[in-house]
Formats: sequence, structure tokens, C-alpha cells
Amino acid sequence: MDPRITLITLRGEIDLASERRLRADLSAAAGDASRAVVLDMRGVTFLDSTGLAVLVHADQQFRRQGRSIACVIRDDGAVGRLLRATGIHDDLLVFRVVDAATSHLLGNGLQPGTHAPRR
Repeated sequence: MDPRITLITLRGEIDLASERRLRADLSAAAGDASRAVVLDMRGVTFLDSTGLAVLVHADQQFRRQGRSIACVIRDDGAVGRLLRATGIHDDLLVFRVVDAATSHLLGNGLQPGTHAPRR
């Protein structure tokens, strides 16, 4: 992995019981402005409103810093369905593979508020 990327890999259920860990990981990543963040969520089997709120809050925090979080999801997975159902999918940088997310963040020059195509 490129040293300019922080990769956070999530698996299982992201809910009230696990949100504290996710929040801590994202907060630590936010503290290092020299690194881009990729959230690999392909292994997430369940995401409740608590986990969704943590994700949205982190995305907003990173955008205020002029940065972005790239989320890697499975289109047919629980996370993809929830993000589409809530309309949040269109507000996040969403990719299907980690390499595409990494390449985009490192070579993009993305401005806050712009959206990447699904890849």
C-alpha cells in the first residue's frame, strides 16, 4: 500500500456496539492530513444508522479539511443497498476496488463536494 494512504478495512457488523472503534479509527486518520483515507467496506454484512452517521460525519469532517474518504463497497452488499436507499451513495466517493480508490485519491486533485464515478 502506498504510504500516502491509510487503509481501514471493515468487516462484519457496524452498529452501536462497534461504532466507537470505527469513530476512533476515522478520528486518528483525520489527524494525519498528509494521508488519504480508503475505507474498504466490502466485508461489512450489516450497517445500522449509528454506523451510517459515523460515516457521514467523518466524510463531512474530511471535506472541511479539503480531503475525501473513498469507500470501497460491493454493489450487491448490504452497505451498497443502504447507501443507495438513503441517497448517501451520491454524496460519497464510492468504488468497487481498493486500487481504483487509491489511484483516484492520489492522482485526482478532487475538490470537496465533487463526486467520483462508481468504479
